[in-house]
Amino acid sequence: MTRFGWSALCAVAALLAPSAEACTSAPCSPWWTRFPLPKDADVPANVPALVMVSPGGWPIVDAQTLRLRTEDGTGVEATLLPGPLGSGVLVPAAPLVPGTRYHLEGRDPCLGESEEGPPETATFTAGPAVALPAATGTLQAGQEEHGPFQVWGGGSCSVGVEGSQVTLGFTPAPELVPFLPWVHWTLEVDGKPWATAPHGAVDAAGTLGMLDRLRFPHALFSVYSVCETVPDQQPPSDRGLAEGTHVATLRPVLEQSGTPLPPLEVSFKLTCMEKDPVPVPVPNDSQDKGCSQTGGGLSLLGALAALSLWRRRAS
Repeated sequence: MTRFGWSALCAVAALLAPSAEACTSAPCSPWWTRFPLPKDADVPANVPALVMVSPGGWPIVDAQTLRLRTEDGTGVEATLLPGPLGSGVLVPAAPLVPGTRYHLEGRDPCLGESEEGPPETATFTAGPAVALPAATGTLQAGQEEHGPFQVWGGGSCSVGVEGSQVTLGFTPAPELVPFLPWVHWTLEVDGKPWATAPHGAVDAAGTLGMLDRLRFPHALFSVYSVCETVPDQQPPSDRGLAEGTHVATLRPVLEQSGTPLPPLEVSFKLTCMEKDPVPVPVPNDSQDKGCSQTGGGLSLLGALAALSLWRRRAS
Protein backbone atom coordinates (compact mmCIF):
# COMPACT_ATOMS: atom_id res chain seq x y z
CA MET A 1 0.00 0.00 0.00
CA THR A 2 1.25 3.50 -0.79
CA ARG A 3 2.05 6.13 1.83
CA PHE A 4 -1.06 8.02 0.76
CA GLY A 5 -3.12 4.88 1.21
CA TRP A 6 -1.88 4.31 4.76
CA SER A 7 -2.45 7.97 5.65
CA ALA A 8 -5.97 7.91 4.21
CA LEU A 9 -6.75 4.72 6.14
CA CYS A 10 -5.61 6.25 9.41
CA ALA A 11 -7.50 9.48 8.76
CA VAL A 12 -10.73 7.61 8.04
CA ALA A 13 -10.31 5.52 11.20
CA ALA A 14 -9.86 8.68 13.25
CA LEU A 15 -13.05 10.21 11.82
CA LEU A 16 -15.11 7.11 12.34
CA ALA A 17 -14.19 6.65 15.99
CA PRO A 18 -13.07 9.96 17.50
CA SER A 19 -14.06 9.07 21.06
CA ALA A 20 -13.36 5.35 21.25
CA GLU A 21 -10.52 4.42 23.54
CA ALA A 22 -9.55 1.14 21.89
CA CYS A 23 -8.42 1.85 18.35
CA THR A 24 -6.52 -0.09 15.77
CA SER A 25 -4.24 1.06 13.01
CA ALA A 26 -1.84 -0.38 10.50
CA PRO A 27 0.82 -2.57 12.17
CA CYS A 28 3.53 -0.63 10.36
CA SER A 29 3.20 3.06 9.70
CA PRO A 30 5.65 4.11 6.98
CA TRP A 31 5.20 7.85 7.45
CA TRP A 32 6.99 7.54 10.81
CA THR A 33 10.19 6.31 9.16
CA ARG A 34 12.51 9.26 9.26
CA PHE A 35 15.91 10.66 10.05
CA PRO A 36 15.63 13.20 12.86
CA LEU A 37 17.53 15.87 10.93
CA PRO A 38 16.45 19.17 9.41
CA LYS A 39 17.07 19.66 5.73
CA ASP A 40 20.74 20.32 4.88
CA ALA A 41 21.72 20.15 8.54
CA ASP A 42 25.18 20.73 9.96
CA VAL A 43 26.31 17.82 12.10
CA PRO A 44 29.27 17.87 14.52
CA ALA A 45 32.10 15.79 13.05
CA ASN A 46 32.40 13.87 16.32
CA VAL A 47 28.73 12.88 16.53
CA PRO A 48 28.75 9.54 18.40
CA ALA A 49 26.05 7.95 16.23
CA LEU A 50 23.45 8.69 13.57
CA VAL A 51 19.89 7.42 13.94
CA MET A 52 16.96 6.31 11.83
CA VAL A 53 13.64 6.38 13.71
CA SER A 54 11.53 3.28 13.24
CA PRO A 55 7.81 3.13 12.45
CA GLY A 56 5.70 1.20 14.91
CA GLY A 57 8.73 -0.20 16.70
CA TRP A 58 9.75 -2.38 13.78
CA PRO A 59 13.48 -2.92 14.29
CA ILE A 60 16.04 -1.54 11.85
CA VAL A 61 18.92 -3.98 12.13
CA ASP A 62 19.84 -4.89 8.55
CA ALA A 63 23.15 -3.42 7.38
CA GLN A 64 21.61 -3.00 3.93
CA THR A 65 18.69 -1.10 5.43
CA LEU A 66 20.70 1.80 6.84
CA ARG A 67 24.04 3.09 5.54
CA LEU A 68 26.15 6.22 5.18
CA ARG A 69 27.76 7.52 2.00
CA THR A 70 29.67 10.59 0.94
CA GLU A 71 28.22 12.88 -1.70
CA ASP A 72 30.13 11.09 -4.45
CA GLY A 73 28.65 7.74 -3.41
CA THR A 74 31.60 6.35 -1.47
CA GLY A 75 30.50 4.15 1.41
CA VAL A 76 31.52 5.16 4.93
CA GLU A 77 32.50 2.39 7.32
CA ALA A 78 30.03 2.23 10.19
CA THR A 79 28.43 -0.32 12.51
CA LEU A 80 24.66 -0.71 12.67
CA LEU A 81 23.25 -1.38 16.13
CA PRO A 82 19.67 -1.92 17.30
CA GLY A 83 18.50 1.16 19.17
CA PRO A 84 15.62 1.93 21.55
CA LEU A 85 12.06 1.89 20.24
CA GLY A 86 13.16 -0.07 17.19
CA SER A 87 15.48 2.63 15.88
CA GLY A 88 18.60 1.93 13.86
CA VAL A 89 21.82 3.36 15.28
CA LEU A 90 24.73 3.85 12.89
CA VAL A 91 28.12 4.32 14.57
CA PRO A 92 30.84 5.67 12.23
CA ALA A 93 34.18 3.89 12.53
CA ALA A 94 35.99 7.25 12.52
CA PRO A 95 34.97 10.89 13.03
CA LEU A 96 33.33 12.55 10.05
CA VAL A 97 35.41 14.86 7.88
CA PRO A 98 34.49 18.54 8.45
CA GLY A 99 33.21 20.22 5.31
CA THR A 100 32.17 16.92 3.68
CA ARG A 101 28.59 16.33 2.61
CA TYR A 102 27.07 12.97 3.52
CA HIS A 103 23.97 11.00 2.60
CA LEU A 104 22.11 8.75 5.03
CA GLU A 105 20.11 6.07 3.24
CA GLY A 106 17.56 3.85 4.91
CA ARG A 107 15.15 1.30 3.56
CA ASP A 108 11.61 1.47 4.90
CA PRO A 109 11.12 -1.58 7.17
CA CYS A 110 7.39 -1.44 6.42
CA LEU A 111 8.12 -2.75 2.95
CA GLY A 112 8.20 -6.52 2.57
CA GLU A 113 11.21 -8.37 1.22
CA SER A 114 9.66 -8.57 -2.22
CA GLU A 115 8.59 -4.93 -2.29
CA GLU A 116 10.74 -2.20 -3.73
CA GLY A 117 10.76 1.49 -3.14
CA PRO A 118 13.12 4.45 -3.07
CA PRO A 119 15.23 4.66 0.10
CA GLU A 120 14.62 7.26 2.75
CA THR A 121 17.44 9.79 2.57
CA ALA A 122 18.88 12.67 4.54
CA THR A 123 21.72 14.93 3.46
CA PHE A 124 23.92 16.80 5.89
CA THR A 125 27.31 18.48 6.11
CA ALA A 126 29.89 17.62 8.75
CA GLY A 127 30.89 20.64 10.78
CA PRO A 128 33.70 21.14 13.27
CA ALA A 129 33.93 18.79 16.23
CA VAL A 130 32.51 20.18 19.47
CA ALA A 131 32.66 18.96 23.04
CA LEU A 132 30.05 16.36 23.91
CA PRO A 133 27.40 17.86 26.19
CA ALA A 134 27.69 17.34 29.93
CA ALA A 135 24.62 19.43 30.87
CA THR A 136 20.94 18.79 30.12
CA GLY A 137 19.22 22.11 30.82
CA THR A 138 16.36 23.09 33.13
CA LEU A 139 12.96 21.58 33.92
CA GLN A 140 10.06 23.50 35.46
CA ALA A 141 6.47 22.65 36.37
CA GLY A 142 3.74 24.94 35.10
CA GLN A 143 0.57 25.94 36.90
CA GLU A 144 -1.95 23.22 37.62
CA GLU A 145 -4.94 23.45 35.30
CA HIS A 146 -8.41 22.02 35.85
CA GLY A 147 -10.89 21.24 33.12
CA PRO A 148 -11.65 18.89 30.22
CA PHE A 149 -8.95 17.12 28.22
CA GLN A 150 -8.41 13.96 26.20
CA VAL A 151 -6.88 10.72 27.46
CA TRP A 152 -5.33 8.92 24.53
CA GLY A 153 -5.95 5.21 24.21
CA GLY A 154 -4.25 4.46 20.90
CA GLY A 155 -3.91 5.88 17.43
CA SER A 156 -5.82 9.13 17.08
CA CYS A 157 -8.66 7.93 19.32
CA SER A 158 -9.27 9.30 22.79
CA VAL A 159 -11.66 9.60 25.71
CA GLY A 160 -12.90 12.89 27.10
CA VAL A 161 -12.36 13.39 30.84
CA GLU A 162 -12.33 16.09 33.49
CA GLY A 163 -9.29 16.42 35.68
CA SER A 164 -6.05 18.12 36.58
CA GLN A 165 -3.09 18.72 34.25
CA VAL A 166 0.41 20.12 34.66
CA THR A 167 2.67 20.97 31.73
CA LEU A 168 6.41 20.66 32.26
CA GLY A 169 8.67 23.24 30.65
CA PHE A 170 12.07 22.11 29.39
CA THR A 171 14.91 24.36 28.21
CA PRO A 172 17.86 22.44 26.73
CA ALA A 173 21.40 23.49 27.60
CA PRO A 174 23.12 25.27 24.67
CA GLU A 175 25.79 22.56 24.52
CA LEU A 176 23.08 19.91 24.11
CA VAL A 177 21.28 21.63 21.21
CA PRO A 178 23.63 20.43 18.39
CA PHE A 179 23.11 16.82 19.50
CA LEU A 180 19.33 16.84 20.08
CA PRO A 181 18.53 14.78 16.94
CA TRP A 182 20.27 11.78 18.53
CA VAL A 183 18.81 12.08 22.04
CA HIS A 184 15.93 9.87 23.17
CA TRP A 185 13.88 10.59 26.29
CA THR A 186 12.16 9.03 29.28
CA LEU A 187 10.01 10.78 31.86
CA GLU A 188 9.57 9.05 35.20
CA VAL A 189 7.08 10.03 37.89
CA ASP A 190 7.91 8.95 41.42
CA GLY A 191 10.52 6.59 39.99
CA LYS A 192 8.15 4.83 37.59
CA PRO A 193 8.11 5.22 33.78
CA TRP A 194 5.45 7.66 32.58
CA ALA A 195 6.40 8.61 29.01
CA THR A 196 9.03 8.04 26.33
CA ALA A 197 9.93 9.95 23.20
CA PRO A 198 12.16 8.88 20.29
CA HIS A 199 15.31 10.49 18.97
CA GLY A 200 14.78 14.00 17.70
CA ALA A 201 11.39 14.44 19.37
CA VAL A 202 12.53 17.57 21.26
CA ASP A 203 13.76 20.63 19.39
CA ALA A 204 16.12 23.45 20.33
CA ALA A 205 13.29 25.40 21.98
CA GLY A 206 12.47 22.43 24.24
CA THR A 207 9.23 21.79 22.32
CA LEU A 208 7.95 18.25 21.87
CA GLY A 209 7.11 17.38 18.27
CA MET A 210 4.16 15.34 17.04
CA LEU A 211 4.08 11.78 18.37
CA ASP A 212 2.39 8.62 17.19
CA ARG A 213 -0.31 8.26 19.84
CA LEU A 214 -0.59 4.55 19.17
CA ARG A 215 2.92 4.12 20.57
CA PHE A 216 3.14 7.09 22.93
CA PRO A 217 -0.21 7.67 24.71
CA HIS A 218 1.48 9.89 27.31
CA ALA A 219 3.10 13.08 26.05
CA LEU A 220 6.59 13.61 27.42
CA PHE A 221 5.95 16.98 29.07
CA SER A 222 2.35 16.51 30.24
CA VAL A 223 1.17 14.84 33.47
CA TYR A 224 -2.41 14.49 34.58
CA SER A 225 -4.95 12.97 36.93
CA VAL A 226 -8.44 11.96 35.81
CA CYS A 227 -11.12 13.16 38.20
CA GLU A 228 -14.25 12.16 36.31
CA THR A 229 -15.39 10.98 32.90
CA VAL A 230 -17.28 13.22 30.52
CA PRO A 231 -20.94 12.11 30.29
CA ASP A 232 -21.83 9.62 27.55
CA GLN A 233 -18.21 8.44 27.22
CA GLN A 234 -16.70 5.23 28.51
CA PRO A 235 -14.34 5.59 31.47
CA PRO A 236 -10.66 5.37 30.48
CA SER A 237 -8.58 2.41 31.59
CA ASP A 238 -5.71 4.84 32.21
CA ARG A 239 -6.68 7.38 34.86
CA GLY A 240 -3.22 8.93 35.02
CA LEU A 241 -1.66 9.76 38.35
CA ALA A 242 -3.21 9.85 41.79
CA GLU A 243 -3.98 13.14 43.48
CA GLY A 244 -1.15 14.59 45.50
CA THR A 245 2.44 15.79 45.16
CA HIS A 246 4.73 13.96 42.73
CA VAL A 247 8.30 14.18 41.45
CA ALA A 248 9.01 14.07 37.72
CA THR A 249 12.44 12.97 36.45
CA LEU A 250 13.48 13.67 32.87
CA ARG A 251 16.17 11.30 31.59
CA PRO A 252 17.82 12.08 28.24
CA VAL A 253 20.24 9.70 26.53
CA LEU A 254 22.60 10.81 23.78
CA GLU A 255 23.04 7.74 21.64
CA GLN A 256 26.43 6.01 22.04
CA SER A 257 27.88 8.88 24.06
CA GLY A 258 30.39 8.09 26.79
CA THR A 259 29.33 11.24 28.63
CA PRO A 260 26.05 10.63 30.51
CA LEU A 261 23.56 13.47 30.57
CA PRO A 262 22.34 14.33 34.08
CA PRO A 263 18.62 13.79 34.76
CA LEU A 264 16.40 16.73 35.73
CA GLU A 265 13.84 16.69 38.55
CA VAL A 266 10.87 18.86 39.46
CA SER A 267 7.93 18.42 41.82
CA PHE A 268 4.31 19.13 40.97
CA LYS A 269 0.85 18.70 42.48
CA LEU A 270 -2.39 17.33 41.07
CA THR A 271 -5.76 17.86 42.77
CA CYS A 272 -9.40 17.30 41.94
CA MET A 273 -11.53 20.37 42.55
CA GLU A 274 -14.38 20.01 45.03
CA LYS A 275 -17.74 20.69 43.46
CA ASP A 276 -20.35 22.89 45.14
CA PRO A 277 -22.84 20.69 46.99
CA VAL A 278 -26.23 20.33 45.36
CA PRO A 279 -28.77 22.27 47.49
CA VAL A 280 -31.30 20.02 49.24
CA PRO A 281 -34.86 21.43 49.12
CA VAL A 282 -36.34 22.23 52.54
CA PRO A 283 -39.71 20.45 52.99
CA ASN A 284 -42.73 22.71 53.42
CA ASP A 285 -44.39 21.53 56.65
CA SER A 286 -47.61 23.36 55.79
CA GLN A 287 -48.27 20.79 53.09
CA ASP A 288 -48.07 17.97 55.64
CA LYS A 289 -49.30 19.54 58.88
CA GLY A 290 -51.64 22.25 57.64
CA CYS A 291 -49.45 25.11 58.94
CA SER A 292 -45.87 26.15 58.82
CA GLN A 293 -43.52 26.06 61.76
CA THR A 294 -42.47 29.62 61.11
CA GLY A 295 -45.12 31.96 62.47
CA GLY A 296 -47.40 29.09 63.38
CA GLY A 297 -47.69 30.14 67.02
CA LEU A 298 -48.46 33.75 66.11
CA SER A 299 -51.26 32.67 63.76
CA LEU A 300 -52.89 30.61 66.49
CA LEU A 301 -52.74 33.46 69.05
CA GLY A 302 -54.23 35.87 66.54
CA ALA A 303 -57.16 33.54 65.94
CA LEU A 304 -57.82 33.17 69.68
CA ALA A 305 -57.72 36.96 70.22
CA ALA A 306 -60.22 37.55 67.43
CA LEU A 307 -62.55 34.91 68.87
CA SER A 308 -62.40 36.54 72.35
CA LEU A 309 -63.18 39.98 70.90
CA TRP A 310 -66.21 38.61 69.01
CA ARG A 311 -67.56 37.02 72.19
CA ARG A 312 -67.31 40.33 74.16
CA ARG A 313 -69.17 42.23 71.46
CA ALA A 314 -71.83 39.57 71.29
CA SER A 315 -72.52 39.80 75.02
